[in-house]
Amino acid sequence: MSARTIRRTMLISLLVLGGFLMMVPFLWMISTSLKTRAEVFQVPPVLFPASPRWENYLDMWNALPFATFFLNSIKLATLNTVGQLISCSLAAYAFAALRFPFRGPLFGLLLVTLIIPAQVVLVPNFILYRLLPDPFSVSGNWIGTHEPLWVGAFLGGAFGTFLLRQFFLAIPGELADAARVDGANPWQIYRYIYMPLAKPALATLAIFTFMWSWNDFIDPIIYLRDLETFTLTAGLSLFQGQFVGKWPLLMAGALVSVIPMIVLFVIAQRHFVRGITMTGIKG
Repeated sequence: MSARTIRRTMLISLLVLGGFLMMVPFLWMISTSLKTRAEVFQVPPVLFPASPRWENYLDMWNALPFATFFLNSIKLATLNTVGQLISCSLAAYAFAALRFPFRGPLFGLLLVTLIIPAQVVLVPNFILYRLLPDPFSVSGNWIGTHEPLWVGAFLGGAFGTFLLRQFFLAIPGELADAARVDGANPWQIYRYIYMPLAKPALATLAIFTFMWSWNDFIDPIIYLRDLETFTLTAGLSLFQGQFVGKWPLLMAGALVSVIPMIVLFVIAQRHFVRGITMTGIKG
């Protein structure tokens, strides 16, 4: 056996071992969701329950309005994803393909916002949303509604703009020049040239945005007040507080919250990997 074959075998073995180790917490969550409370605290620990309790999922689902939480999370994650794709693609196209004064400094100023922790702007944002009128809200402002959790996505974002701009810069400028010769305006170039070619980058941004919105915990517990407006993360936090020690039900809820992320990644995996490799966002 050659040295190259040995190295390749060792590398594959390490990757398989690493993948298995990363799957252990997920497998343990599935196992715990099917156990009884006694089996959860059993010493020594057991991986597989003696008799899987599928009713844990039904008990979890009926303990709180998880169907409402689930729909709220889907609604907000979808709105945030659509908003980021529209606003960030427009901003990225402007920074990558259009010429206007102070383009470089403005883009640099946009990137500076990436270093500002989200916790720093929590209080200013809360004050802003409390001052904005909302005739359909009981309080008369945006506090207690879903608006603070998705409206900002339609106003752009530094990360999404940077990600798409890097991809747009890799598109040959000759394509836009040829379109201009044929009489195309900037909007048509954006719509018919840049956007169709940017599907991998758009899929990458969509996955990131959907994941961040779906897993967001701080914003929902700050802005939402009524139970029927809660998202899945806020609902799971409430569930943990009300049903202390019921780990099988809590793990069942956590597994339900993870499933949409898994489905989304499987569907868009090909575009996601291609977008990561072509935009310079590499680890």
